[in-house]
Amino acid sequence: MIRKTITYLLIGCAVFVGWKTFARGAQETVLLHTATVRNQDHFATLWVVDDGPHVWIRAENRERRWLGPVQVDPKVELRRSGRTYRYRAVPFDDPDAIAYVDALFRAKYGFADRARTLLDKRDPLPIRLEPR
Repeated sequence: MIRKTITYLLIGCAVFVGWKTFARGAQETVLLHTATVRNQDHFATLWVVDDGPHVWIRAENRERRWLGPVQVDPKVELRRSGRTYRYRAVPFDDPDAIAYVDALFRAKYGFADRARTLLDKRDPLPIRLEPR
């Protein structure tokens, strides 16, 4: 019984590490830079999707550490493909926006996005980045 439990734990850990490696390495990620009112820098590695003239990011749940600073000061910088872009972050907290942005992420990230929705607790908040 103990051996079986240890085997399942090891398999679970291997799947988790493999998932994290796949999610970061096989897909486009960007670096989001925010600052609080006390000028403390915050960085987060995120997935991003383009939608015509707009760029979307998404907090998978409202407990993400980077989300608070974005809500306090919506001026953010996004490091993407070796370049830095400045944006104003505009949250869209309504079911239609969540469904729309979820579909964009599924279209771009495919299986990795679907698996992520199964593995993490979700209370998503899509955020449109507007150039400033």
